[in-house]
Amino acid sequence: MTTDPAPGTKHRPLPLRLRPTSAIWLGVVAIMTVAAAQSAWTTAAAAASCLLFALGPRGYSAITTVAFPAGLSTGILVFTTAALLMGEIAGFYVTLWWWDVVLHLVSSAALSVVGMALALMAVGNALPRIAARMLAILALGFAMMIGALWEVMEFTLDATLGTVTQRSGLPDTMSDIAINFIGGLLGALAAHAHVTRAARWPLTGMLGRFIALNPDLYPLRPHGQPVRR
Repeated sequence: MTTDPAPGTKHRPLPLRLRPTSAIWLGVVAIMTVAAAQSAWTTAAAAASCLLFALGPRGYSAITTVAFPAGLSTGILVFTTAALLMGEIAGFYVTLWWWDVVLHLVSSAALSVVGMALALMAVGNALPRIAARMLAILALGFAMMIGALWEVMEFTLDATLGTVTQRSGLPDTMSDIAINFIGGLLGALAAHAHVTRAARWPLTGMLGRFIALNPDLYPLRPHGQPVRR
């Protein structure tokens, strides 16, 4: 049963609230749409690539039984947007000297956390005979491997297509590798603290949620139980 408003009052529409995560997705879609309408195909392709990368975990979940934390796709979208749309297209790499440094630190730290997830998967999350610090070293190695492959890709692009991804050549490559090591080390330390003491460091929340969402991949240790160091 509905009641009419009191005399002299007016209906007020409910405020439309847009979640920050939805706003990010809609923003990138809008950039892609406007760029395509203006025939700015490079920008449109970059925005489309950001969306495709971000949808990768959801697509993988659709064809497998692996589940990913809800915020992972949005995190990937934010990072790829910062790297491609803001860094390359908007020129932040040139105008802000620290932009590339921050992205390398964040990406390498995240890759170390991913490396810890893979290492724990190999032992069923049990670790009866393997110290967690050994898995942290493997996690750091995983991050450094991906970082090295990225530098090889940049070199290949510059050598074959004439791009300038390695802006200053060897100094750019070596500084990127050094920053990757710092970020990867921080990520490995955070992952180690999480699996040994259930510590809540940046990025480790994703690791804990991924383990909790996939008991089939981590059957040998209850979520949150510390392991031997």
